[in-house]
Amino acid sequence: MPDLFEVIVGTYEQYLLGYKVNNIVNEYKMEKTFATHSHSSSIRSVASNKYYLASGGADDSVYLYDLRHRVESGRLIHHNDTINCIAFTPEASHLFSCSNDGTIAAVRCGNWQLEKHWQKPHKGLAVNTLAIHPTGKIALSTGADGILRTWNLVKGRQAYAINLVPRLKLDAKNVNVLKWSPNGEKYLMAVNQKIDVYSVELAGIDTEIEFDSKIVCVEFLQDDLIAVGLENGQIKFYDLEKSVQTVEAIAHDIRVKCMAFKKDLLVTACSSGEIKLWKYSKHKLNMIKKVNCGARITCLSLAMLYENLVFDNKLSKEEQKIQKKEKFSFRQEVIIENESDLDETITNNNNNNNASQLLKKKLKKKRSIEEVQNPNIPNRKKNKSIIKKKKAENDVIFEFTPKKKSKLSNNNDNCNYIDDKNKKKETFSSKKKKKRLISLEENNNVTSKKTNCELTEKILKRDNITFNQSKKKSIKSKENDEVPVKKRKKEIIIKDNGTNLKKRKKKQ
Repeated sequence: MPDLFEVIVGTYEQYLLGYKVNNIVNEYKMEKTFATHSHSSSIRSVASNKYYLASGGADDSVYLYDLRHRVESGRLIHHNDTINCIAFTPEASHLFSCSNDGTIAAVRCGNWQLEKHWQKPHKGLAVNTLAIHPTGKIALSTGADGILRTWNLVKGRQAYAINLVPRLKLDAKNVNVLKWSPNGEKYLMAVNQKIDVYSVELAGIDTEIEFDSKIVCVEFLQDDLIAVGLENGQIKFYDLEKSVQTVEAIAHDIRVKCMAFKKDLLVTACSSGEIKLWKYSKHKLNMIKKVNCGARITCLSLAMLYENLVFDNKLSKEEQKIQKKEKFSFRQEVIIENESDLDETITNNNNNNNASQLLKKKLKKKRSIEEVQNPNIPNRKKNKSIIKKKKAENDVIFEFTPKKKSKLSNNNDNCNYIDDKNKKKETFSSKKKKKRLISLEENNNVTSKKTNCELTEKILKRDNITFNQSKKKSIKSKENDEVPVKKRKKEIIIKDNGTNLKKRKKKQ
C-alpha cells in the first residue's frame, strides 16, 4: 500500500518532528521522517497545505518549509511577539497569522510577500486564534478584547463583530478554540467546559454543550459530528443533530493537547509526547498504533506526502509540437534533431548556390553584349568597359582593364615599392604617360596589324608575361571591327588554337 500521510508535531523543546504513516497489509506503522531545530523558542502552532509547511513560535517568527525537497525555504519576521495561530487558505494561496502583538497578517504563498497587515484588529490587544472559512472568503478571530470578529477576505476589511463579554464574562478574553464545519454552515467556540455552536443561517447560537472537564481541543469529524479532547485524557464524540454523546474513551493519561483527522483515521497527542493513531466510526474508536517522541507536544498537523500528490507531467502531442517550434539556440549553437533534415538542407543550399551563380553569369553576358552594341557610349562614372566580340573558333581574347594609372619605368619595367603610412605605392622613373598605342583609321575605325603587334608586345613586357619561343602566338585582327580605345581601358585580341582566354591586369 502507498504512504497515507505524515504527522507533523511541534514541541515545547523547539523541535519540529515528522512521522510517516504506512499501511502494509492492514498493519499501520509510524516511522520518523525528519526532525528540525529552526526555532529558538517553543513552537506554538503548525499548519500545512499541499507541499507548504509553516510553524510559528514564541520567537516572533514563522518558519517555512518545502515538503518536496525537505528544505527550509524561508522565515517571516513581521510580528513582534509570540505567534498564537497560523492557518492556510483552502487553496493554499495565502498564509494567515495572528500574534500577541495585536496584529493579523496575510502573506501570499510562493513569493511569501506580506500583502495585508491589520495593525489593531482587536483594539491593539492580543489576537488569540484564527479560523478560515472553507471557501477562503471569510475568517473569524478572537482576541483579548472579548469580541468575535468576522473578516471579509475579498475586500480585506472587517464585516461585523459580536461582543462575547455579556455571555461569557471573563472567559470571553480567553477563547482559544475556534473551528468551522466542513460545509461552512456552522462554527463552534469552546471556553473552559462549554462549547457554543453557531449557525450561519440563524446568525446565532444553535446548540450549547457542557462537559465535566476542561476542553482543550475540538475537531469537526463530520458536519454534525465533533470530537472533543479533554484535560482528563478522555476523547468524546458528540452528535450535533441528536444532541447525544456517541463515544467516550480514555485516550491518554494526561490531557489531550491536540488532535487531527484524515478520512477514518484520527491522530491524538498529549503533553507527555505520546502520539496515537485511531480508527473511528460514529460509535466506535479503536487504537491502531502509538509512538512516543520524547518531547512535550504543543501542536499537531497532518500533511499529504508529496509523492502522493498527482501531477500531470505527461504532455500531449500538440504541446510537444509547440515546444519543438519554440526551440531556440543560445550563442549560435546549432540544434540538429534528425540527420536526414540536415542532408536535405545541405542539398537545397547547394542547388540554390549553383542557380545563383548561373544567373550572375547570364547577367554579365547580357551587360557585355549591350556594351558591344553601343560602344560609343562611355560609362566613365563606373570606370568599367567590357567588350565582347564574336570571333572565330581559333581566336584567343585577352581583356585588360586597369583600374588606376600606372607609371612606367625605363629600367626594363622594374617596379620599386615604397611603404608610406602602411600603404604601398608604385613609383616609376618615367613621368610621361603613354597615350593611345593603337592608331585608328579615321574612316573605317580599323586598327592595323602592325600597331596591334606592337601594342601586344609592349603590354606583355609590362605585365612580365613571357612566352616560350617555340610557341609563338600570332596576333591578328579582323577588318571592319570597331574597337573603342580609352585612356584607362584596352583590349587585345590574340589567336590561339580554339580557346578563348580572358586576362586582366592587376595592381602591381
